[in-house]
Amino acid sequence: MNQYLSSSQVINLIAAIGHKRTVIVEGENGIGKTALFHQLKRMPKFADHIAVDPIDCTQLSDGSVWMPDLDRENGVSRELPNERFGVSKTNQRGVNGGKPIMVFLDEIAKAPQFIKNVLAPIVYEQRVGNYHFVDNSLVFAATNLSVEGLGDSIQAHLRNRLVFVKMRKPNAVEWVRWATDAGINPMVIAFVDNNPMVMDSFLDYEKGGKFEGKTLSKDNGHIFNPKSVQLAYATPRSLAAAGDILDEGMHVLDDDTLEQALIGTVGIVTAEAMASFVRFGRDICDYARVIADPAKAPLSDNPTAQLIQVFQFVSRAQTREEAAAVTEYVWRMRAEMQSIFCNTVSTSQRVGVFVTNSSFGKMLAEHKIFFGTK
Repeated sequence: MNQYLSSSQVINLIAAIGHKRTVIVEGENGIGKTALFHQLKRMPKFADHIAVDPIDCTQLSDGSVWMPDLDRENGVSRELPNERFGVSKTNQRGVNGGKPIMVFLDEIAKAPQFIKNVLAPIVYEQRVGNYHFVDNSLVFAATNLSVEGLGDSIQAHLRNRLVFVKMRKPNAVEWVRWATDAGINPMVIAFVDNNPMVMDSFLDYEKGGKFEGKTLSKDNGHIFNPKSVQLAYATPRSLAAAGDILDEGMHVLDDDTLEQALIGTVGIVTAEAMASFVRFGRDICDYARVIADPAKAPLSDNPTAQLIQVFQFVSRAQTREEAAAVTEYVWRMRAEMQSIFCNTVSTSQRVGVFVTNSSFGKMLAEHKIFFGTK
């Protein structure tokens, strides 16, 4: 039995039971735990929910959850909830027109104990003071694995009242699929596609892991190693950040500045390995020129450059006309690039702009790729 769930499995779990039991997701740093919130709030099931901004529990202090209020006329005091939780006098259980709330408590196990105590009614009962969340509200949380040594701790008697699950890192195939749809820089996507070890976990190198017997520090210098001092390393999050650097800095920053920015984001091992993808990425034909004249636009004969361009095409093609143009251009590439192109399109959210193109259908058939086998 695999004790680590994929992000899609975790999302399905939270969507199914989160209105009744708080799920706390444990996982390595930088693997997309916060992204769960953004994926959940886009689900039709939660379209009518008030999705409050993710709450970083390490930033909470006295008064961040509720403040005392005096009712001198009735001789009582009460607790008024902070607006960040979405519950109020006009939006609570029993108020006509009240809306359910989606609350995501990030880094909950790193919060000081007194903050965990103050958050307890939210986590256990969906309540701040006497203000109860509207029925079908959703509360879930995330934190790092305790074995990472980042200070995450929740007492046993508290854990017994919650649903804890562990989420694994995405593998390279999963990350490439997500990154293509998210429009991450194609040089980074091509790099990950060629270097899937950057999505390995440090747990893979421990006892019982798939790389047991290998030495993490020697065999994979790309990823987080809790036994080493690292200023930067490759994670799904930091690789996406590297994509932002390349998007904005490729044509305005000098090479030294760009290199140091990448080293400070994904670490020197990954930055150096990524260098050739950056170099060839500079040489690919401008997208607009490909769309304007796919039959004659310059085409690099370098496989790395072609791979980068394939991921760029799938990420950027927005119309059927663009899809037809890039497909014509890909016909000029190596056969293996055509196959990667077809496979990437078939699992992409942009597949709809390609499927009615007869040239793309011919390419699918030639490479024996059928949507029914996904």
